[in-house]
Amino acid sequence: MKKNRMVLTKLILFLLISLIGVYPIHADMGNEESALSLRMIAVAKASAASPSDESNQEAILQEQYAAAQASFDAQEYEKALEAFEALGEFSDSAARAADSKRKWRAASYKEAMALYDAEQYYQAKEIFESLEKYEKSKSYVYECTMKILRMEYQQAKDLYADGDYENAKILFESFGSYHDSEERVQAADDMLKAQEQAAAELNSYETALVLKEAGDLEGARDTMIEAGDCADATDQLYAIIRMMALRDIYEEAEGCLTNADYENAYDLFMALGDFEDSTEKAKIAQEAWQASVYEQATAMRSDDPNRAYICFLFLDDYKDSADIADELQAVITNLKVYNAANALEQNGNYVQAKLGFEAIPTYSNSRNRAAKLSENIREIKDFKQAAYLMAIGEEERANAALEALGDYNNASEMIVSITPKFTAKQLRDDKTSPVSPAYTAADGTKHHYQIYKGVHTWVEAKAFCEVLGGHLATVTTAEENKFVHTFMIDSGYLTAYFGLSDEERTGDWIWVTGEPFDYTNWDSGEPSRSARERYGMYFYKHTKGTWNDSHFYEYAEVDPGCSFICEWDE
Repeated sequence: MKKNRMVLTKLILFLLISLIGVYPIHADMGNEESALSLRMIAVAKASAASPSDESNQEAILQEQYAAAQASFDAQEYEKALEAFEALGEFSDSAARAADSKRKWRAASYKEAMALYDAEQYYQAKEIFESLEKYEKSKSYVYECTMKILRMEYQQAKDLYADGDYENAKILFESFGSYHDSEERVQAADDMLKAQEQAAAELNSYETALVLKEAGDLEGARDTMIEAGDCADATDQLYAIIRMMALRDIYEEAEGCLTNADYENAYDLFMALGDFEDSTEKAKIAQEAWQASVYEQATAMRSDDPNRAYICFLFLDDYKDSADIADELQAVITNLKVYNAANALEQNGNYVQAKLGFEAIPTYSNSRNRAAKLSENIREIKDFKQAAYLMAIGEEERANAALEALGDYNNASEMIVSITPKFTAKQLRDDKTSPVSPAYTAADGTKHHYQIYKGVHTWVEAKAFCEVLGGHLATVTTAEENKFVHTFMIDSGYLTAYFGLSDEERTGDWIWVTGEPFDYTNWDSGEPSRSARERYGMYFYKHTKGTWNDSHFYEYAEVDPGCSFICEWDE
């Protein structure tokens, strides 16, 4: 009875805490299950009310035993196992617990196998783990683990393929060194960075377009460069650069108009075509030009009717010019018209001179003079057009026009190498130093510098800086030389090219900006003028800050790739 009392004490805790939790009474419980739960609770209450009543102890244990057996019969082997184990040594509870355990394991194993066959590996693994060494449970735990790993690995691959790089990366990281997971983590990370870069580039692209629309072309250019590979950023960049060139010509034309240089103002506005209000401005310039000539012609009408006659011919149908020209025919002479036309030609007024000679075609050599002037006028027009095309970056068309002009005004010597078209990404990524602090020159102007590399020729380097709105650096004083050289060294470079050249190797060195070549700092024996050496640079083998001439080669011993210094002037 002592043993039974000890068992009973254990059962009180089991019945009051465990059984009520395990067998709660619900309205939807079956009659048999509900009755079983009520019996168990009644046993617990009876035990608590009179724990020392030995006459009831046997009945209580029997009741609990019956409840455990009921669970066993209902094939609820896990519940039966817990109940029989709680009974300890009462009757054959230990044996019944062992039976329940075997049954529970067998049933659980069967359930786990069914889940495994149904590819429910997470649930199957949990059951196999609870079975520990039963049958092949440990092997199936491993199999489930590998199945889950392969399944999640495929899920990670699918996430990556669908562009969900963040969650793909998280999954691949959880796999450790499994298969190529580490490489895939890096790949996902690279794609995330690429997405961030793409988002930043898109923002720059859209911002640049807004700036372009607002007329901030410098800001639009610099921001579009940051757009890199986004959409048509490179094409947009060169469209902005073209607009900047057109704007510069427009401002030049307006300056001519303000300064009463109406002829050049008219020519420039006409060349600009539909850029902004150039067509309207061309009409304004033409009208001002005509009014000016009319005023001059009117003033000369009495004192120099022959010259006035040519002016009124030039004005054609402007106001009453044609009528006045007809009236003046009564007082002019062929000789004096010829002389007036000759004077106009000498003064460079070819259009009016041509009209004067055409007015007296049979006099002397007027016809030939007029024909020659027609050719001169055409050449001047073509030369201006070539200059305009060059200014807006249409170098191929400009070169063709210059070549056609031949020796006129040394046009053929003005043919240039075609500037390479750099991508926005290259312009953004080829910088290899931060922007320098401002250098303040003696005249108060401020200058900034930055080092780049990645092009193949000095001409490309020159164009590269110009696309960025600057130019290859010019070093025109000892103070500036010290500043630029120190900046280069502080940026981690020992060698870099700047904007000094002698393309023809004649000894006539020039700066890209056309500044006077007064200050020099050649190292001893330089420039050596060796084969192909025609560009100025800092050279690490020479005295600090001195200059060397070289040929801009990519395979240098130090700083390979041809570093070059760009400069921006404020």
